[in-house]
Amino acid sequence: MSSLSLTIVSPLAEYLDETTPDSTIAPRPATLDGKVVGLLPNWRPSAVHILKAIGTLLQERYRLKALVMEQPVREIPLRDGKLLDTLGGRLDELSRRVDVVITSTGD
Repeated sequence: MSSLSLTIVSPLAEYLDETTPDSTIAPRPATLDGKVVGLLPNWRPSAVHILKAIGTLLQERYRLKALVMEQPVREIPLRDGKLLDTLGGRLDELSRRVDVVITSTGD
């Protein structure tokens, strides 16, 4: 009998210099019913298409209050430092408008 080897890689980025023992993942809602879901594509070509497909599936499966598609992050210039530093204000504003955010990278 042949054996099967499986390697699982987490898609979660973990930057050891930014991780603290107190770091936790944000709490997840029990359901998306009645929630405003934000879709945040990155600059990769297929990210918008991937998120539109996910949005369609979510609308079929849940009673969403709203689905919000943000503009790709490529429109924010990277000046000095990390991309998230540049996105800070935009992400804060988005977090005030939605209950959940889904992001995508697509080629």
